[in-house]
Amino acid sequence: MATPGPTSSPSNIRLAGARDLIHHRASHMKELMERINPKLKNIFQTKNDVYTISCSGTGGMEASVTNSFDKNDKVLVLSNGYFGERFRTICEHNALNTLVYEKEWGAEFSLAEVAEIYKENPDLKGVFVVFSETSTGMINPVKEIAALFKKTEVLVVVDAISGLIVNELLMDEWGLDIVIAASHKGFMMAPGLTFVGISDKAWSKIDQTNSSAYYFSFTRLKQFFPFASASASVSLLLSLEESLSMIEDIGSGTLLVQQKQIALAAQRALNALGFILFVDKPIYRSNAVTSALAPEGIDTQKLLSQLETEFNLSITGGQGIFKGKMIRVGHIGYIDELDLYAVFGAIERALIQLGAEFPLGVSSKAIQEVFVRGGK
Repeated sequence: MATPGPTSSPSNIRLAGARDLIHHRASHMKELMERINPKLKNIFQTKNDVYTISCSGTGGMEASVTNSFDKNDKVLVLSNGYFGERFRTICEHNALNTLVYEKEWGAEFSLAEVAEIYKENPDLKGVFVVFSETSTGMINPVKEIAALFKKTEVLVVVDAISGLIVNELLMDEWGLDIVIAASHKGFMMAPGLTFVGISDKAWSKIDQTNSSAYYFSFTRLKQFFPFASASASVSLLLSLEESLSMIEDIGSGTLLVQQKQIALAAQRALNALGFILFVDKPIYRSNAVTSALAPEGIDTQKLLSQLETEFNLSITGGQGIFKGKMIRVGHIGYIDELDLYAVFGAIERALIQLGAEFPLGVSSKAIQEVFVRGGK
């Protein structure tokens, strides 16, 4: 499986979740959460507690809206992909006064234009931005965006669901107020847990908000912490502890270097097979997923079907307006150099079966150029 999520999960993480259950209000659960939380704080790079909710990442996105803003609060959504649009939909669904700074999918935001929007709307309460836009494989400059609002009361809310761990993110240093992540991406786990980091500035706003949230209430999460505010996903939390220990053993710096190398190898392999990388500038390419437009004459739906039926390999196609035109290769989670040879060997074979022509082994050669010669 080479998708942007769910991702491949190592056996030790899966088996940790198969251990005997513990009661979600027992002292053993408290001890488990007290072991987990410092490691989550380290990953988020925050001094504040990180809260765990049993839900998908979208649940965390919605919770960030319903807990932090009142009806008719003016917010700005930065949208240049599918998940930016999801933030927009959630904000509008919750009756926020939603301004949208919209760019074409994969196009970069202008910091000057963001600053101008704020200048024209000094009553702005929040800014929503996707860190790693999974639909395009693009990294948005959340550090620079947040800097525009660091000395204001505006909350910066970041969807880091596919971006955390595999791309550098420093919550406190960058001035991010709410950061959302999920278990089925860089944590190498099954879906089902969402993690939310909340700044002191965000708590000040949350405490004044007339939120109708109950299950997703941040206030209740804080009151019950370190326990969950309802029945916890105990098996997933056991897996999470194993995941965090594994990440800690590797080291965040080493992990980032490895992910950059894996991402570069995937990009070079796609180029070698005739794909056009969707994100033109390397600085904006995410280490989580690479999106690419198919070579002329290749039907991506047939390619995806061929990979699944003949090679038992799952990759994903384009979303929204790029459905049928794009493939997205995930290189997040439990994946290494040898996995890339298998993934791109299968893609190469499937392309040949669909009529593409290129020298055999071009994808493997491209991967080796990165790992043996540093991509030179």
